[in-house]
This record gives sequence, C-alpha cells and structure tokens, in this order.
Amino acid sequence: MRRVLSLWFPTFATDLIKRSRSASPADVILLTREVAGRKLLARCCEAAAKSGIRPGMDLAHARSLLPSSITLHTEPHRPDRDERALHALACRLLKFSPLVAPDPPDGILIDITGTEMVHRGETRVIRSVVRGLRKLGVRVRLASASTFASAWGVARFGKSPFTPVPPREEKQSLAPLPVAALKIDPHLDAAFREIGIERVEHVFALPRSSIAARFGIEILVRIDKALGIVPERLDPVCPPPPLLASMLFEGPTDQWDSIHAAANLVLEDLCNQLTNREAGVRRLEIELRRPESAPEFIAITLSRPSRKFKHIWSLVRSKLERVDLSNGIEGIILSAKRTARLRPQQIHNPALGGETQQVAQAAWGELVDTLVDRLGPNSVTCIEPVESHLPEHAWRERSILEDPPRTPAFVTNSDRPTRLFAKPEPAQAMALVPDGPVLSIGWRQKQWKVLASTNPERIGAEWWRWSFMQKQKAVCTPPDRDYFALQLETGLWIWVCRQNETNRWFVHGEWS
Repeated sequence: MRRVLSLWFPTFATDLIKRSRSASPADVILLTREVAGRKLLARCCEAAAKSGIRPGMDLAHARSLLPSSITLHTEPHRPDRDERALHALACRLLKFSPLVAPDPPDGILIDITGTEMVHRGETRVIRSVVRGLRKLGVRVRLASASTFASAWGVARFGKSPFTPVPPREEKQSLAPLPVAALKIDPHLDAAFREIGIERVEHVFALPRSSIAARFGIEILVRIDKALGIVPERLDPVCPPPPLLASMLFEGPTDQWDSIHAAANLVLEDLCNQLTNREAGVRRLEIELRRPESAPEFIAITLSRPSRKFKHIWSLVRSKLERVDLSNGIEGIILSAKRTARLRPQQIHNPALGGETQQVAQAAWGELVDTLVDRLGPNSVTCIEPVESHLPEHAWRERSILEDPPRTPAFVTNSDRPTRLFAKPEPAQAMALVPDGPVLSIGWRQKQWKVLASTNPERIGAEWWRWSFMQKQKAVCTPPDRDYFALQLETGLWIWVCRQNETNRWFVHGEWS
C-alpha cells in the first residue's frame, strides 16, 4: 500500500528570517512587496497572524494593529531565496525517504512507501520529521495518505496539524474541506463559491459531465488524483555531489615527498572549487588508494567553515604524517563532505569595512582546529548553560565541534558562584534561627566565623521528573534546599545550602 506525506509550512518565509536573525518567538516578521508604489504584505509570521494581520494588507495598516512594545522586522519578500531554502530542506529530508520533492512555494512531498520497516512504523516517521523540523525552527502542518492530492488538501485545510488519512478513506477525509483543498485555480474556486458550492462533498455530488462542461476538465483530474484513480508521480530532488579533487599515480609510491607534493596540489584544487562556490568546508575526507587493498579514509572536522589553504593544509599534513607508507600509496582524493556558505569578506583592512572581531573569530577557529587535531575532539570542550533551576544541572560540557543550540538557554538572574563544586562538601553551621543569618560554619576541618550572610534562596527538586520516577519505581522526592551566601573571616564568599527535611549543611561553591 502506497503511503505519502505532504508537508506545509504556513510561515516558511518568515521562519527563515527568524532563524537567520536568531529572533525570539515574540518578534514580528513582515515581508512586503511593492505594488503601484504601495507596500503590501506578502508574508507574515505566526505572531503577526494572531494580531489579525493577513497577506495583502497595507504595511501601514499592519503596523497599526501591533502594540508598540513588540519588536517589528520588515524586509522585501524574496521568492528566490524561499525556493533555494525549500530545495535545501528537501535535500535534508532525504534521510527519511529517497523520494522527496519540493512543492513550491511552501510545501514538500515525501513518498514513504517501504520505509516504514526502517523507521518502525508510519507514526515514528511522522514524529521524526516533525521533531527535526521543530529543531530547525520551522512551523509545519503534515498529513499522510495514499495519494499526494488528498494529503495536500488535508495538510492545508484539515482540523489537526498532523492528520493520518487511513487507506481508502481519502474521499471521506476530503468531503468536509473547502473546494480549495483540491488544489484548483483560484478563479475556479471563486466560480464555485458564486453558485453556493463551498465544500468538496458538494463537488462529489455533481455529475461529472456537468462539471466538465461548465468548469473544465482540470477539476476532474484533481479529483481522480485525490482518489487514486489517476497516478501521481514525483520529481525527486538530487542533492549536489560533494566537491572533490583527486590525483592518481602511475604506480604506488612510499616516498613522503611525492605524497606531500601531490596532496598539496589536490588541496589547492579543492580550495579553488570552494572559492568558486563561495563555500567553506566543515568536514573534509581524505581517501588514500592502496595497491591490492581497501582504501584508507581519514576525516577532518573543522569548528568553522573555512577555505583558507594554509590552515586546511596544516591539518591535512598532520594527518598524512601519521599514515603508514610501507605498502605504498597510488592515489589521493580529497572530498568536502560537509560545506557551509562562506561569502567573501574583508577582514584585514578597516578602511574597507574589515573588523577586528572577524579576525579574532577566524584566528580562534584555527586555534580550535589545531587543538582538536593534536588532542582529539573529546578533549577540547566548552561549557554552555542549560535551562534548569538546579545549580548542578544548569550547565553541560559539550565538544567544541558540536554546533551550539540555535536558541540560547535561559539563565537565572540570581547570583551564582564562579566555582561550583562537583560534589557538595559537608559542613556544620550555627545560626540563631533556622531561616536567620549564619554565625559560624565548620568546613574542611576548621571552624570559620561568618562576617556577612544573605537571605536564603529556596530551590526545590524537579517535581515533574520525580513524579514520573515515582510511578515507575518506589523513590522519594529529594528535599528542598535553602542556599545562603556567606562571607568568611578571610573575606572569601562561599555558597552554602541546607536540606530542609534532614537539616544537613553543605558547601556547594565559592566566589573567586
């Protein structure tokens, strides 16, 4: 049984702008087109639609509907950019099915027939697609059916954003929808409304001969495609092949000088191709052809896209120096497996628009790549915040080569110590009252006099996680903690917490 997906992105053009600008969901994006000297709305984001703004509205009218506190971005609409982004997104969805095609201007069609076995069911395929698109910041409506025409109509006009149409129930699913769900010409849709035909079920009730005589054969073709009478085929996307440069020798060689010179020429050719495409490499693969044996593959991952020959050559040469040449090499192939857009920029001459920040970022990326090459990707890490009110869960350590999250995590406004202990250290405290100021504290086998103490800050456990664990196992929710910032007699400020139920004290961090 054939199963297909139709994806519709209601705010695709504005979602692209939000993603490129890292705008917050509350920001309003309006894309305009100029008609007879007037600026009319071509696209608007979801936040603007909630305020009553619709495409075709005058820009001045749209601004009057928005409160002054909202951040507003207006740009000219560029359909060519939307088309390129839609094609790139379709190429990205090829991991779910080999048959993916853009449906301009704001849709994608996927044939998932036969892939249910790989993804363990149609429902899992849909969840994976929706989860991946949400990570990209794209709002999507989706429908699955046995025909593309029925899935197209249900995705755009159905009640639920994610609707599976059971096999052989396409007619029942389309019946309550408006006539536009058949993907007909807008003038034809207006002609149907003039005579009181507003839903698809009204069209199904008309004789086919009268429909063809009055409205043409187009709508009958759309009905037959929706019901599976006329087959519908896809023109799937084909992602561009990766850039590569190669040099094959007349015979195997184990001379380092020859391999060094050949790799230098091959990398220079690859960098020229990257320059012509205005791209930078993020993942480079070195393939070494060996006589009478399988080729050897070496991967290089860069922290930032780059096409700088000197920098990339230092990484390639370092990898080649570790290769065993006893069996000889008969060819070198360099392929850019992953690239990113890298437009030409002036970074050295301030008079021509160069900025020192761009120079620093480029130098930082080269330093990171060098450290990763020498120490390994798991040895070079960075710290990033995580949305959690618990101090020990409010950060995580990730590889420097891992892409940072597109939306930054919320960080609490409360003061936190510059050094947080991996394991809280036990202590004994003396206070006048339980919630009052601490007078002295015993810590690290010494009694310290406290000069200053702040009011306690109560931090509770993540009840939503522990309530789920309590249903699975017989576990108890950890007690709440009261945190105090204390200044010792030496001037050192420490962060101390007290468990409410056990009345035990711990030192959790210190300010340097």
